[in-house]
Order: sequence, then structure tokens, then C-alpha cells
Amino acid sequence: LSCVLSVSADGLHKEIIISGCSDSDGEVMYSLDGEELWYADFTNKKGVEPQPSFIDHMTYVEGTYEQAEAHQQICKQNLKSGTKAMKDIPLEFDPPSSPIVYSRDNVELGEN
Repeated sequence: LSCVLSVSADGLHKEIIISGCSDSDGEVMYSLDGEELWYADFTNKKGVEPQPSFIDHMTYVEGTYEQAEAHQQICKQNLKSGTKAMKDIPLEFDPPSSPIVYSRDNVELGEN
């Protein structure tokens, strides 16, 4: 799985762009303030704007879907290159230096 997450928080709004891929699937999605505005439907080969009818509809520029497809090709190539480069790297299993104990119940500081 390869994924790029972009967050812009310079102003009053929060924009999130998610772009990721695997060998068989992909995702490109744009959101603003937690609301999904646009995503690429690679099965039907089109961009989808799942905005409710009661808001002022925001439309993305022509070519946004084609750009998403191009990003998927780059993502899949990067995934292929990364997988090939890392195939001979051994997994390191570093056991904890001491046992780890987790509480069954939620614990709050200062509570008995």
C-alpha cells in the first residue's frame, strides 16, 4: 500500500487530499472541513462530487479525473519500485525490553 496525505491548515479551513494505491486498487479523494467533495471512481472512470443538493455545489475543474488517473500510475510505479528495493531487507523483530501491561479498563490520571 502506498499513500500520500496532504493537509493544509494555514487558514480557517482544513483541506485533506488522500491518494493511495495497491497492486489492484486505488483511491483519490478531496475533502474540505471533514466533508468529502470529490473522489475518483476508477471503476466507472469518472470523478464523483457527492455533495448534498441543499448546498452551493462546488465543481472541480475539467481534467481532475485524468489527473487522478495519472497519479495512480505514478503511485503504482512507486509501489512497484519500493517493493522491489525492499524485498531483500530482513525484518527485524526487536522484542520489548520489559513486559508491557495494559489496563483492562480506561484509566484517568488522579482517579483511584
